[in-house]
Amino acid sequence: MSVTQRPVYTKAQIQKYFDRLKLPEEQRQYHVAGLCPGDALTYLASLQKHHLAQIPFENLSLHYSPHRHVSIHPEQLFRKIIADDNGRGGYCMENSGLFGTLLHSLGFNTYSAGARVFDEERLNGWGHMIVFVKIGGQKYYVDVGFGANGPIEPMPLDHSGAIRPHIAPASARLQWRNIPQNADPDQRLWVYEHKIDEEHDWEPMYCFTELEFLPGDYRVMNLSTSTSPTTFFTKIVFMEKKVLGEDGSIIGNIILGTDVKWRIYGKKEREIKFESEEDRVKAIEEHFGIKLSVVERDSILGLVSQIS
Repeated sequence: MSVTQRPVYTKAQIQKYFDRLKLPEEQRQYHVAGLCPGDALTYLASLQKHHLAQIPFENLSLHYSPHRHVSIHPEQLFRKIIADDNGRGGYCMENSGLFGTLLHSLGFNTYSAGARVFDEERLNGWGHMIVFVKIGGQKYYVDVGFGANGPIEPMPLDHSGAIRPHIAPASARLQWRNIPQNADPDQRLWVYEHKIDEEHDWEPMYCFTELEFLPGDYRVMNLSTSTSPTTFFTKIVFMEKKVLGEDGSIIGNIILGTDVKWRIYGKKEREIKFESEEDRVKAIEEHFGIKLSVVERDSILGLVSQIS
């Protein structure tokens, strides 16, 4: 990786990244300069899909490590998630930070920004990271670090509020509107909403502006997310990744906490409940390919997230 102002992965690093994504050889493009806008968008969507399916959204470093520290330095992210070959992922600033660097390295016109997450109708402060990509005059945003209800394809920033595909029977959309918490009624933000099926209402997941965030902003966000006793990241173990069907499309997800469950097309198809920490550690290795060391396994002892 170079030490320019914006980090760039070398071709060898990109190749290893593609290996981690299990991206077919015939689909690999190492620079998008020669692609037309339609092909560039298709390629972006493919990269996002493979990332969601192969790199888990997880917070193990806050529970199964002696230091309980999360580094968002691009070199450390590559080492942890790509180079170490142990199936690791991370939470939003890790996964999206890594993905944003990949997109920049491939020649996409991209930058990142922060978002505020809705939590049981309460809007939290800046704590989520998303990535913007401009293709052919149209700006999209992509997200590989939100978990189950996050977008599964690039979302165009337009004011139509068009309904976008999600894992059937769910759907997603972007709204350009004010939020109730604003004192100024003229303020407008992009609000990402998700609906689990036609019988349920739209639920806001998070909101964001198009203001570019800088590394210093993420250092503040990361410190709060990884240390605050009020965030769920420090209270529970959580893992999620998408499941691909035979046709290569996203058909569901696998979610791990105090149990592990498979949700396919919106329905729970399988569930394994954990009776002990040993059960969970075994499931993390078996279903996510992450083998925790003795030191990592012992680091959760005494924490509120431990399965007694």
